[in-house]
Amino acid sequence: MEILKFALGIRFDTLKNQVSEEDIRLFLSEVSHAVDPDLLEEAELYGGVCPMDKRDSRGIYTLVFMNGGIRTMRRLYAELDSDARIAALLDSRCPYTQNNVIRNYEGMEFIGRIVKGGALTGGSGRLERIAGRDKDRPLHSEACRIVLAPNAFKGTFTAGEAVRRLQIAIRDRFPEVITVPVPTADGGDGTLDAIECACSCMRRSVKVTDPVGKPVQADYLVIDGTKAVIESALASGIALIGNEERDPLRTTSFGTGELMLRAAKEGVKEIVVCLGGSATNDCGIGLARALGCRFLSEDGSEIESAADMELIRSIDVSNISKLVKDAAVTVVCDVDAPLTGEHGATYTFGPQKGADDEALEKLEKGMKNMEKLLNAHAGAEVCSNPGAGAAGGMGAMLMAVFGARFGFGAEAVLSAAEMDRKLKGASLVITGEGAIDATSLRGKAVGAVIEHARRAQVPYAVIAGKAGEGAQEIMDGAAAVSFTGSEIEPEKHFDEAARRLMDSVEDLIRPGRP
Repeated sequence: MEILKFALGIRFDTLKNQVSEEDIRLFLSEVSHAVDPDLLEEAELYGGVCPMDKRDSRGIYTLVFMNGGIRTMRRLYAELDSDARIAALLDSRCPYTQNNVIRNYEGMEFIGRIVKGGALTGGSGRLERIAGRDKDRPLHSEACRIVLAPNAFKGTFTAGEAVRRLQIAIRDRFPEVITVPVPTADGGDGTLDAIECACSCMRRSVKVTDPVGKPVQADYLVIDGTKAVIESALASGIALIGNEERDPLRTTSFGTGELMLRAAKEGVKEIVVCLGGSATNDCGIGLARALGCRFLSEDGSEIESAADMELIRSIDVSNISKLVKDAAVTVVCDVDAPLTGEHGATYTFGPQKGADDEALEKLEKGMKNMEKLLNAHAGAEVCSNPGAGAAGGMGAMLMAVFGARFGFGAEAVLSAAEMDRKLKGASLVITGEGAIDATSLRGKAVGAVIEHARRAQVPYAVIAGKAGEGAQEIMDGAAAVSFTGSEIEPEKHFDEAARRLMDSVEDLIRPGRP
């Protein structure tokens, strides 16, 4: 398609993978009844399914108005942006686009040129005329907003998928309601995806070393050019290796350090390292080695693996990259385990990483040796801090050698997503996860969302698979709670639970209606 003068693209999300003819008719009808036809005389209208990047689903449909002049396009944007029904249909990640991006679209269909009175000539005939704004259409400022902030339903849905299913239930029942997606995570698997969905950022991909020394492609995010977010599971995760490869005496965190170094070379001022789901128990030795650190035995030979941690006698930090030294490092996770002891990294997580009783004993000896060295290096007792035992001890290494601060992962995600700003003026926030229980309120995503909602004085509702011990406190404070129940046909039961939740919150969405 050829761009003439100025162009404005409006991106609609069907909340499903494929755009149907019915969807297109809905989008065209809503736009037709939302704008002044006289404003658009001589403008041309195009439409098509046009993904902007790999994050777009096949359910994003874009309408493009062009050849109208910049003032016309600004007025058109203002009319569309103030309309509640249009706002409820838009792709929440990138609702509008303009010339420099539209120019690259392929497969756009010419719908017609708009002439006096709003009639369309030429084109596909999908739309005969721009009807003009209905006087009873709700304005954006009058529309209810619901913030959607679920965690993943582990083994069933990602947080992003849960958001989309909630959006469908809301749109079916309350078509004028605006949804604000803030998929959440606790700092482990899925954190990168949750942050990417919630804020404007760039995804980078780099080849690094996996836990058993093989090359693997891993991603990280850059926010506003100043902050990098790294997920250790993508470089050093247990999901990257087979059961037969699980051996925490040999697996390495080297790849996570490579991700940090690559991000530092990009010039970021802050590096957030999300710890969780690792295959390692090397106390972050591999990570630190990737950044220039050396771990030396009594005879000066270099130690490279967890199997020999107890032989380390000194830590040489003289060759650590200055770029990393100059960056502020934050460690986030959803566990508060210390480095050693009964509830430390080895005994808590070692068995699931493949360690038998003999390996656990050897690893714990190595960890206790590292504990002395790291505390001495830091000049403080850091290895008993919350999160020091996260990801096989990567937390302790980052705190002691790189001065990392600790934060719970859920708070890091909500901070990046500007949760407090998005709660302003909201009528409701919906959160949830596979199972709510007492731990949900201790650093987990659901508890963090509830705390933010309480501070903002916004009612919260919960959708969950089931309730465990200690869930009553969450349920007592909720405006509504709905459980999916059966694990058979999870999509069906989630959708039914979402519809029940909508029934329960109607008074918040439409106050005073019978």
